[in-house]
Amino acid sequence: MGMFSDYVQNKMTDLLYRGQAFTAPATLYFGLLICSKGARANSTSYALNDTLAILANDSKYHLYKVTTAGTTAASQSTLYPGAVGEAITDGSAVMTEQNATLDANTAQVEPSGGSYARAALTASLANWSGTQGAATTSASSGTSGQSSNNVDIIFPQPSADWVSGTQKIWGWACWDASSAGNLLDWGPLGTLQTIANGQAAPKFASTALSKTIGS
Repeated sequence: MGMFSDYVQNKMTDLLYRGQAFTAPATLYFGLLICSKGARANSTSYALNDTLAILANDSKYHLYKVTTAGTTAASQSTLYPGAVGEAITDGSAVMTEQNATLDANTAQVEPSGGSYARAALTASLANWSGTQGAATTSASSGTSGQSSNNVDIIFPQPSADWVSGTQKIWGWACWDASSAGNLLDWGPLGTLQTIANGQAAPKFASTALSKTIGS
């Protein structure tokens, strides 16, 4: 499930309610997001500004940043509700949820080297389903507000590891440019990933990414 960025929310507000023109990008560029310490571990020491992917009570991974260095508790239990911006005291460490900084495009860290590049996909009826159901190619007429990719989104084959040490790939993001650019939306993966040298080209298979415009 994707979350729309501050940039998109601002543009849509100005377009719908304030009479300001907005030209949607012709091509979407998908990237992968890294956290420095992978999943949270029990009774483990973390340094200031480490980032972790923590499976919160909402059953989704959230990016947390260590804002007070320390050692985590012996059990996570239900310690993490997954609320935006929450600061959780976990043992002697404090972990702060990063959704707001992700929406602002200030917390995204992508792989570098190893042939990594964002995966480009043209914005079109053929490539993205209508809200009436997966794999549809006509104009949206449904009630779900949800769309998903009709075709695979394929990254280059790695020529070196895309993560190292304790790093994990925890999420994805979409921009309007092949580098830098305006963030459109982002979301967590269902499972943390390690992408290694020589493996098959990573991809999001058809229907794997969904985006919902809510009320």
